[in-house]
Amino acid sequence: MNVRTSDGIRCIAPRARATAPWAHVVAASLALLLGGLVYALDRGGLPQARWATLAGWVVAPWFGAVGGWLPSFVHPFAFSLFTAALRAPGARPAYLACAAWGLVNVAFELGQHPRVGPALAAHLQAAFGPTGVGRALADYFTLGRFDPADLAAATAGALAAAAWLRAAHPKEDRHAH
Repeated sequence: MNVRTSDGIRCIAPRARATAPWAHVVAASLALLLGGLVYALDRGGLPQARWATLAGWVVAPWFGAVGGWLPSFVHPFAFSLFTAALRAPGARPAYLACAAWGLVNVAFELGQHPRVGPALAAHLQAAFGPTGVGRALADYFTLGRFDPADLAAATAGALAAAAWLRAAHPKEDRHAH
């Protein structure tokens, strides 16, 4: 691209190229896979292998302490990147999507707080009924466990997605014509 500087000298500068949307989808998919592995391996999603139990092995949590908050980080990160991948080519990075997904996750975590969850669950069941979506949401808010670390992880996931988008969409020279 040709760039005219303030002293009138014309030079050729390489154009910064944005990362293709498929790269966002791949990164988001890998992040969701990682989060799914936490549920599958550490939170009872997959039963322990019979042979491991028979051998007397103790199957420790695969992700350790990180497994407690990793899904809360992964969700806003991955869905922010999925949203960004849906934007038109050449569109500005989807920082608003990062903020929105971060806020959704923070709101759902706050909804699990013991002072909020029961009242919220009652309102949801009144609005949606005692079965289906109403019941599922009510159970989420009453049976879930509020954790400040999840609030931090959701915020960090949204910020990490914004950082990814910033790195993936370098700013083009503002003086280009």
